[in-house]
Amino acid sequence: MIRCVKKMALQAGLCLMASVAAGQERTPPRERFPADLDRYIAQVRAAWQIPGIAIAVVRNDSTLVAKGYGVRELGKPGLVDENTVFDIASLSKSFTATAAAILVDRGRLRWDDPVRRYLPTLVLPSAELDSTTLRDFLGHRTGLDAANMMWALTAVDRAEVLRRVRYLSVVAPPRQQMVYSNVGYTVAGEAAAAAAGTTFETLLRDFVIKPLGLTSTTWSYEQAARMPNLAVSHATIAGRQQPIRRETQRGAIPGAGAVQSTASDLSRWMRLHLNNGVLDGTRVVSDSAMREMHTIQVPIATTPAMRAARLVEGSVVGYGMGWQIMDYRGHPMWWHTGNGDGQIAFMVLLPRDHLGVVVLVNTWSAPSVHAALINRILDTYLGYEPRDWAGEALARVPALVRAQDSAARAMVSMRSTAPPPLPLERYVGRYDQALFGPVFIRMSPAGLTWQMGAGQTADLEYHGDGAFFLRWRDPLYRESFGTHAQFATRGDTVTSVTVRINRDEFTAIKARGWPGTEMVVVSGDPFAPGPFVFRFRMPSGYWICPHTHPVDARIRVVSGVFVVGMGSTLDTSRVRALGPGRGAVLRAGRAHFEGTRHETVVEVSGTGPWGIRFVDPRYDPAAAGAVRCGA
Repeated sequence: MIRCVKKMALQAGLCLMASVAAGQERTPPRERFPADLDRYIAQVRAAWQIPGIAIAVVRNDSTLVAKGYGVRELGKPGLVDENTVFDIASLSKSFTATAAAILVDRGRLRWDDPVRRYLPTLVLPSAELDSTTLRDFLGHRTGLDAANMMWALTAVDRAEVLRRVRYLSVVAPPRQQMVYSNVGYTVAGEAAAAAAGTTFETLLRDFVIKPLGLTSTTWSYEQAARMPNLAVSHATIAGRQQPIRRETQRGAIPGAGAVQSTASDLSRWMRLHLNNGVLDGTRVVSDSAMREMHTIQVPIATTPAMRAARLVEGSVVGYGMGWQIMDYRGHPMWWHTGNGDGQIAFMVLLPRDHLGVVVLVNTWSAPSVHAALINRILDTYLGYEPRDWAGEALARVPALVRAQDSAARAMVSMRSTAPPPLPLERYVGRYDQALFGPVFIRMSPAGLTWQMGAGQTADLEYHGDGAFFLRWRDPLYRESFGTHAQFATRGDTVTSVTVRINRDEFTAIKARGWPGTEMVVVSGDPFAPGPFVFRFRMPSGYWICPHTHPVDARIRVVSGVFVVGMGSTLDTSRVRALGPGRGAVLRAGRAHFEGTRHETVVEVSGTGPWGIRFVDPRYDPAAAGAVRCGA
C-alpha cells in the first residue's frame, strides 16, 4: 500500500519528472471523451489503489465529460459520479477572488483599496503595512508569513485568526514575491464580505454559487457533512489506507478553503472563467475584472529543472488572483491545486485552447496522481503522443516510502532510557507565544502531554538532550507532523520551549503571570538577555505595588486606562493616566507603581533580562501568602 503524508503530497504533487522534449503534435481526438483515455483513468485508479476519482473536461464552452470512478468510501458500495461532492480546498481561492471581482463590478470595492478600509479593527504587524490592499492579499504578495499551524492545530476561530494577524512575521518586502497564505485569503474574504455588508458565507452563496447554478457546491465547509453524495477522505495511517475524520478547522479560514464541489458544478465554473465571465449567455463578471484575476500580480521564481519538469517553455510564471499562471508546452495556462485533509484536487484552464480540466481524488495515499492525470488528459486533447505520466509517478513512490520508513526508524532510535534533566512536574505549565500559543504542558498518568490552546494534543516522549517527541493523538497528525520540542532551562527552572511543526517554528515562554492576569510574549524572552516584547492583560481596579525593574521598560497602552505613579509608597491620588496609544519609559532602578481603571492591556518592551523586584516582598502576587496590594 502506498504511504503518503500531507507534506509529501505538497512537495511531490506537482513536481513530476519529465523529459524536456514535448513530442510531436498529432491530430486531437474526434470523440468527446476517447475510450482509451477513459480506460487509462480507470487503470490508474486500480494501480494506485485509489478509492475514488472524479474528472470533468470542458472545451469551447461545452462540457465534454463529467464522470466518476470508484467508490466514495473504502469498504462501502456508494459509487463516485459527476455529482459526488469532493473537498476542493484551495481551489476555493478562485471563488473568493471571483466574489471580490463581482463587488468591484458593482462599485462596492476596488482592487487597490486598503483592506483596513473595510476591516478597521484589523491590526497589521507594522504601520508600513496599513496600506496593504485587497489585490495584495488576493495575490499572495503581502510578504506576511503563512503560519498555517496557527489555525490548523490550535482550535482558534475566525475572529481569533484575524486578531492574530498582528503577530505574523514579515518574511519578504511587500509586492516583491509570492508568500502563499491561507490567512491572507481569510483577510481578503472578510474584507470583501464587509464591503458587501454581509458574512463571507452569504457573499459566496448569494453573489457566486446560487447565481451560477452550482447546485451541489458549498459556501461553508461544514455544509458538506450533511450531503448524501459525499466523498470520504482517506489517508495511510500506520501502513494501511483508511477513511479519516473530516477536518475541524476549515471554518476559521473560509476565504482560503470553504468550498466543496462536484465535477459537474466545476465544469460550469471552468466555462465561466474560460468564457471571460459569461455563463449560459449571461455576463456574470466583467471582462476587465476577469483579466485582473488572470493577470500575474507577483512573479514566482523558477529554475531550469522546474521548467523542464513542468514543460514550461517560455512564459513568466506567477500568481494572479485565485489562479497560478504559467504555460504547458507553450500553451498559456491558469491553474490551482487543492489539498484538504485526505483529498487532493487540480484544475487547469488553457485559455487559448478554450480547454479546461479538473481532477478530484479522495485520498492522500496517491501523491502526484492528480497532476499525472491532468497531464495525460491535456496531452490527449491537445493532440500530443500519449504518455504514461501516472506510471512514471507511481514508479517513484517506493523511494518516498523508504525515506518515510527510514525517518520513522530514526525517530524510534532516539528514544532515551535516561530520565529528563528535571522532574516532570517542573515542565508543567502554560507557555505563551503570541501567534501560536498558548501551549499547555500537563501531567497525565502516562507522563507529560502537550496541547495547542484548546486544539490538538500530543503525548511527550523524552528523546534526550532536553528534547521531547510530540506524538499527536490524532492519527493523521501523528503521521504528518511528528516533531521534537526542545525545552530550555535555567538552573532548576524551565524557561521556554522551542518547536518546529511542519514549516512553522516558534519559542513559547513559560508563563509567570499572577492570578487574574495574562502575560503573552510577542517576541524574545523577557527573562533572558536580548530584546523582548510582551503584553500584559489586567482586570479593572488591579494594582501593582511599588517595585523596580533591572532594565528600562518601555510601556504602551493597547486598550483600557493605565495609571502610573512614582515612589516607593503606594499613593493612588498621585498618578498619571495613560489611554490607548500613549506610553512611557520606566527607568531601571526607579521605584514606581501602576494600576488600571478598566480592563487594560499594556505592551512592554526592552532589552532583558527584565523582572520585577517589589519594595515590600509581601506585595508580590507570585509569593505564597501575598497580601493584596492596597489592602
